[in-house]
Amino acid sequence: MMLVISHSLDLHRTLELYLKKHFSWITYEKVFNDTDAFKKLQTIKDLELILSDWDDDYVDGYKLLLFSRQNPATKDLPFVMITEKHDGGSILKCVSANVSGYIKKPIDNEIIEQKLKSFLGKIYVRTNEAIQKQVNIKSLNIPPCPAIINDLRTELNKPTPALDKITELIRKDVAVTAVLLKFANSPIYGSGKVDNIVRALQVLGIKNFADMILAALLHVSLKKIGNVTETFWRHSLASATLCSFIAGKTNSKHTDSAYLMGLFHDCALPLLLNKFQEYGKYVDMAMSNSVEIIDKEDNEFSTNHTEVSALVVKSWKVDSSIVEAIKYHHNTELGTPRSMEHYSEAKELWNVIILAEHLSQYYGFSGASLIKSDEDFFNVYEKAMTELRMDVQDIKDLKEDAFTVIENISSTF
Repeated sequence: MMLVISHSLDLHRTLELYLKKHFSWITYEKVFNDTDAFKKLQTIKDLELILSDWDDDYVDGYKLLLFSRQNPATKDLPFVMITEKHDGGSILKCVSANVSGYIKKPIDNEIIEQKLKSFLGKIYVRTNEAIQKQVNIKSLNIPPCPAIINDLRTELNKPTPALDKITELIRKDVAVTAVLLKFANSPIYGSGKVDNIVRALQVLGIKNFADMILAALLHVSLKKIGNVTETFWRHSLASATLCSFIAGKTNSKHTDSAYLMGLFHDCALPLLLNKFQEYGKYVDMAMSNSVEIIDKEDNEFSTNHTEVSALVVKSWKVDSSIVEAIKYHHNTELGTPRSMEHYSEAKELWNVIILAEHLSQYYGFSGASLIKSDEDFFNVYEKAMTELRMDVQDIKDLKEDAFTVIENISSTF
């Protein structure tokens, strides 16, 4: 992805024609003023090259250059300046600000060949990798969101939902009903035996009930098309229970979202096992809190389980904050732009799942990777734990408290 910043239609047109002829695979976004450019620099993902005018009435390229070098997401990206300035002082000013190159106006194909082609060639390699990743993801047979979800959401969003209509919709699917009741009997709710849909609705509440229906439907869909194992579901249920438990202990407003996030943070694993015969050797590491797993998956399969899991839940219209937390749950920090509408909720959920993965590993519900000590874990994720108001001793205490809610997980599924 390339960002082109200029108020000149001629410049955009010349560049567009050149790209179509010589680099047709490159996508690029054009903006015509500073205001839009600042927004794009903060929000565009997969940006690989910035090309900016310097000296027109609507674009201050030098100011944009300084901003890009201060922004962690763009500080290392190539930034090429387009200018009419010829004096050494102006050029030195940009060089001091770490400009990657500059092009003198007027722009034509010959100038682009001389000054810009080398930068475009680097986008070529990375874009082809991205295309391969998209091809692999599209071939994974991601389960479509069933029509019943829309019917249920329509009813649940009414001021006074018809509960009899909701329960009737669920009863039609025996498999979904069975899974829903298993979720409702999770020790996290602690409300006694739940043996029918009406009781599940009473125990869970409308919002959580809707999430559990979604979870049950996705569970059933994955079993139909993916390679689902008992180990995978024990890990998923333990993660969900721990996420909800941690959210409650830290007085989060998002305990329901935390449960759903934990349940499906690794939902891509059955799909990847079904698609790639060699993926089995990575499953243990994928279910651990390993940071290295993402690079290993990307190198061999041109995609990874966090990216696919996020895509699955996004296609099922799960809240964007859950999608983002899932996407980065093997990273040492949340990669979501701060400008995202629900960034604070995504960050809170990400903090929760990072800690839940650590506890899940400790209790043997995750992969076989080396278990970090609480001290080592805290050193890596100190900022996230501080935001949860937890120190090393708090984590140790939480481990002991968590045992009461996960000791019976093995018998739940």
